[in-house]
Amino acid sequence: MTITIKRYVTACAAVVTAVAGVVATAPAASANPPSGINIRGKEPFNTDTLLSKMCGDMSGADKSFVFNINTGEIVPSSTAYGKSPYYHLASGDSRYLNSTAPRGSHWALTNGWEAVTGNCEFPKSSTWTWYDKERQISNDSVTNCGSGGAGLSVNESYATTRGASVSVGVNTKLSLKLLDNLSSEIGFSASYSWSWSKTHTLGRTVTVNPAHGRKGYIDARPLKRTVRVNPVFHVQNYNWSDGQSEVGTVVHSWRGRGYDRIWSYGYWVDTYADVVNGDGTPAMDFVIRDKAGSC
Repeated sequence: MTITIKRYVTACAAVVTAVAGVVATAPAASANPPSGINIRGKEPFNTDTLLSKMCGDMSGADKSFVFNINTGEIVPSSTAYGKSPYYHLASGDSRYLNSTAPRGSHWALTNGWEAVTGNCEFPKSSTWTWYDKERQISNDSVTNCGSGGAGLSVNESYATTRGASVSVGVNTKLSLKLLDNLSSEIGFSASYSWSWSKTHTLGRTVTVNPAHGRKGYIDARPLKRTVRVNPVFHVQNYNWSDGQSEVGTVVHSWRGRGYDRIWSYGYWVDTYADVVNGDGTPAMDFVIRDKAGSC
């Protein structure tokens, strides 16, 4: 019996990369941050968009906004102060030395506009693993051109990836920033680690035995992990005016409702990466495949 084997090497084609900001075939997950109240549906405007503008910079620094309680339009307080339609002049000297109001008057919030100061928090809502789509990872392929069985050990290589996506607004720079700034908040596990387009030669050899006239190769479904964060805004101070007072009513909860942390169900940030084994190689579901070859 004569066995003839044709071997093909395609080193470049086997290295797989992914684009940051895109999560492929990942399952849906429920939002359940450990603190705060979901305000989606509790306001007449889109609270997903509101939270994205409050926390979209992924910063935990203190910040202040003025927003419209009817439309949800929101602007930084530093931009809105002393400007229409957010503020208007009311009679009476300002108590603030840096006020830009003319003497004998002060700036008061216009009815319908309220102010909030606080900071964003990024607690983990949920985490899950999933298999990415199947792709060829073997550098080598082998075609059996003989009359009997044939076998050849082939090497594998794969580029691990990480990335991020947001449900409201997409920004590549933001996605990369998330991976760095949220790494301590999203609940690392000893079973995986982050990497960025790092190519691994997996050090694994698998014998493929294609039938006569068939080309054998190796496919795999890489195992991924996603961590979902629903950003939470922590209210420090909240105030509104009667249209005349400079300071107005000041409380320490969202719109005076008694809760100081808010989030919105439809605004989330997902970070994802390959699950990595203890030896640093990516975890995968390997499959030996074959297709028609050329002898």
